[in-house]
Amino acid sequence: MDVRLTGKNMVLDDAIEQYATRKFHKLARYRPDLDRVDVELTRQTTRDVQDHYVCQANLIAKGRLILRGEERAAEPRVSVDTLVDHLEQQLQRQHERTESLRRLTAQGHLPPAPPEAFARPSTFEVILADFGIDEDTITHLEHRGVRTMDQLRALVDDNRLGPWLGPGYERQTRALIEVIEKLRL
Repeated sequence: MDVRLTGKNMVLDDAIEQYATRKFHKLARYRPDLDRVDVELTRQTTRDVQDHYVCQANLIAKGRLILRGEERAAEPRVSVDTLVDHLEQQLQRQHERTESLRRLTAQGHLPPAPPEAFARPSTFEVILADFGIDEDTITHLEHRGVRTMDQLRALVDDNRLGPWLGPGYERQTRALIEVIEKLRL
């Protein structure tokens, strides 16, 4: 990630440049695809001492502006700190928003299974076979879209396993619930 720091109405010394660069590099934790951060530090002559330094930043990833921020403070380092904290919170919110879309939805749809769940024999099959669940039930679960223990646990927690398996699987439903309960201990 490239941090481009410019000063307006002030001369930037090496100490403030290194400080700002180190602070803005923290943002790469939340967005590893960040290409560059354009930072402008401006000194303004205002009556209010708290607004003497303005720090503005544009976060650019894949050639697009993804986030912009501005903070004012009495000292240049304070304006950089508060701006980085503000941008960090924004990026964290964006990350949480995208992660929440991957969880079980309100309509009861299961999230997509990870690719390693399709390997034969999968960890899912091995665990259920170790607990004595027959192959027909495991195959039925996989055909219905349940391929991980997390997906099975979500169905048990929501009391939807019985309807999900369908009629004729009452005994297997009880056995699967017992397996999930044993794994929780």
